[in-house]
Amino acid sequence: MAELSKDLVGKQLDEYTYTVERGKVQEFCIAIGENNPIYRDQAAAKQAGFEDTPIPPTFQTTFMFWGYPKIWDDMRSMGIDTDRLLHMKEEYTYHKPVYPGTTISAQAEVSDVKTGKMDMVTFKSTYKNEKGETLIEAEMAIVIRPQE
Repeated sequence: MAELSKDLVGKQLDEYTYTVERGKVQEFCIAIGENNPIYRDQAAAKQAGFEDTPIPPTFQTTFMFWGYPKIWDDMRSMGIDTDRLLHMKEEYTYHKPVYPGTTISAQAEVSDVKTGKMDMVTFKSTYKNEKGETLIEAEMAIVIRPQE
């Protein structure tokens, strides 16, 4: 495995696409206990001012895992020991609602690396629709536990 280095800052991961499926959104809502009808019922969503049922907050986390499964190989090639990885934080900036049927294009890049007793890597991702409009920006930080 490569050694984790601050030289990774600015490294872009491969761009990928993911099409939002209504059934996946509904499954996600069930999994997290989300009962707000705007995420499942089109009439309720439209009554609330949406074009369709929007995705619930944090659903976009699934984009990378379902749309870019090679993230784990890419992390290992960067020197990240995925066996010792802990999710530290996730922050989102929402620009526009995301609806089922939207094809998302996304790209992540390493925005920060801290090395020391515990290493930390921060990734920034931008999620755009078919028109190239930015829908969501995300920042995810991970920590790599020290070897015991």
